[in-house]
Amino acid sequence: MNLNNQKAEVVMIELNQSRRLGSVFILSGTAIGAGMLALPLVSAQVGFWAMMGLLFINFLVVVLAALITLEANLLVEPGCSLYTMAVRVLGRWGRLFAILSPLLLFYSLMAAYLAGGGSLVFQYFGHSTMASPQVCVIIFTVFSGAFVYFSTRSVDLLSRLLFSVMMLAFAAALITLFPAVDEQNLVYHPIHWEPALVAIPVIFTSFGFHGSIPSIILYLKSDTRRIGTVLILGAVVPLAVYILWLLVATGVLSDQAFIQLSESGESAGGLVRELSDVVAGNQLKLFLHVFSDLALLTSFLGVSLGLFDYLASLLQRKNNWFGRLQTAFVTFIPPVIFALCYPEGFIVALGYASVALAILAILLPVLIVGKLRIVKKHQSENYRAPGGKFSLILCFFFGCLVIFTQIMISIELLA
Repeated sequence: MNLNNQKAEVVMIELNQSRRLGSVFILSGTAIGAGMLALPLVSAQVGFWAMMGLLFINFLVVVLAALITLEANLLVEPGCSLYTMAVRVLGRWGRLFAILSPLLLFYSLMAAYLAGGGSLVFQYFGHSTMASPQVCVIIFTVFSGAFVYFSTRSVDLLSRLLFSVMMLAFAAALITLFPAVDEQNLVYHPIHWEPALVAIPVIFTSFGFHGSIPSIILYLKSDTRRIGTVLILGAVVPLAVYILWLLVATGVLSDQAFIQLSESGESAGGLVRELSDVVAGNQLKLFLHVFSDLALLTSFLGVSLGLFDYLASLLQRKNNWFGRLQTAFVTFIPPVIFALCYPEGFIVALGYASVALAILAILLPVLIVGKLRIVKKHQSENYRAPGGKFSLILCFFFGCLVIFTQIMISIELLA
């Protein structure tokens, strides 16, 4: 009997380790999107070393916000959605923001990813199958959505495969570019404060995995002591990728090349072309295209998983085949319809993604934890995010700064 118990304990430990690794892949894959390729264009506006500082500041706040969300979730009900947390702690106005901000963020991102995924299917298979771009969007939705429907475990396993290949392609691109790095391109530039302020929402959304945190907590429910480490690693991996990409891309191209790219209005596509011209080969294009295509897929899986579990909680659907099918319909059908029929509307909504993410990832969790710490007096056995009141105030201020900056950009007071 003791031998059987020991075997069961070993199996459980191995399963938890596997799930923790898969969870890091899901979080990192959600954060690292194809838009990362354009980060050097942002860096060119503010200077390389100022960009490094902004990255670390955003990383610190993102990690603190994730751990605050973890504290709130474990105090209310492990694995519950943001909606459940807000309703139980913040009441009616919390319910309103907990409905609007996730739906705006998730559905706008989903529509953008579905449009991009459909174009990938059309690019690779559309001409041979004679399928229209609209049909390719539906094919992409059915294929990738099936993994979300089946279970978080299936998303975990697929994310591991895609993320591993994506990182191999990224490593190959770095190795190809590194010999062309010129240290003179990395020298210190005076900080330009207005471009630095404009860069904050862009960098903040590049770490945006927080919508998937309740799904990860639910997935790791039997191993809650290690969830904090998983969340930190889920932010460390994107940080390392961004630093390496900025170091290589900024080091290869001169200031004049970035100025020409900015004046031409080109973004990631123009940057990839310029880098490919420097190293004189098509291999780099292949590596970066593979990376960006898989980055879109991993981001879509993470966002759709977060939306799926959020809607299951919001609509109180059961976790059986029929309940999950109902949740899948409300998860995928609205963004498919709007991606096909009203793409302009979601392009506008994407411009406010940083606002929705700031509310979802920072403001609501901070307010929930702030109130719970007062009401529950926080028993010693409960998890507590580091930093005390200071971390709550810092995160809240930063979230307000992101929202303020995005509004200033939208009304063209910042450019």
